[in-house]
Amino acid sequence: MQKMPHLKSIFFSSVFMLFASSIGPLDFAQAASFERPADPLKSVMWNQMYDEFLDGGARKVVFDKNVVVNTSQNVEDQFHVPVTVDARGITDVKEIVVFSDLNPIWHVLTYKPQEAEPYISFRFKVQQSTPIRAAVLTADNVWHVGGVNLEAAGGGCTAPAVAHGLPDWTLRLAEVRAKIWRSIDNREARLRVRIQHPMDTGLADGIPAFFIEKLNIKSADGRSFGQLQIQEPISENPAFTLMPKLKSADSSVIVDGRDIEGNNFRAVVPAPARSSQLGSSALTGAR
Repeated sequence: MQKMPHLKSIFFSSVFMLFASSIGPLDFAQAASFERPADPLKSVMWNQMYDEFLDGGARKVVFDKNVVVNTSQNVEDQFHVPVTVDARGITDVKEIVVFSDLNPIWHVLTYKPQEAEPYISFRFKVQQSTPIRAAVLTADNVWHVGGVNLEAAGGGCTAPAVAHGLPDWTLRLAEVRAKIWRSIDNREARLRVRIQHPMDTGLADGIPAFFIEKLNIKSADGRSFGQLQIQEPISENPAFTLMPKLKSADSSVIVDGRDIEGNNFRAVVPAPARSSQLGSSALTGAR
């Protein structure tokens, strides 16, 4: 004989169903979501960018003038568009995500500064006129967004790298040139890293994607200055400028990298105090 359910169970089940039906189709996560702000750049892709990179309402998003994005608004070279993201006006930065609304590959890079200023400069490829944005995530889980519109003739993402026209380009693959400049009082430093690499997007006919995917910047004693996740739109032979927070005892900075084919490379960059610096730099290749 089948056992009848207890009356108390029936009562609580009924109450739960009544409560669930009263809140409608929204679940608890949706009910707690943040409203999407209006886009000052008026991009037709803003809704997609909001969902893809800004967690679709799971975190608060604000447009913030302290996220400064500088670039050439009228692009002459669609293969090497300079961009600087400066978020030093914001405290407790966890990561910086850079994306371009109308490129065929939206994501440009993600930078996680640790013992470094929230500052990065680089060059990237554009396929057409597009907004370029930087979203800065702070420790209180708020996205601070800045950006500009740039005008471009386009075609940068679907053209083959210049390296493929050179017979010996593989001999210099992952060669690294790097240099550090310290301020006179040694309280600030700039690190510039340039890596020999075709950075193929995979969108040129017959040429598969082949690009650097990671850069880790650290001190000789293992402290992390920052981590870079790099995507296909970054320009051929990419160059990055960062601002690590060096200590007086730091005599060098280590740059470790890897591309999607598993090629690893490392550079040890001398970082002498300003009073003795005579243009220190490093040149290394793949390992």
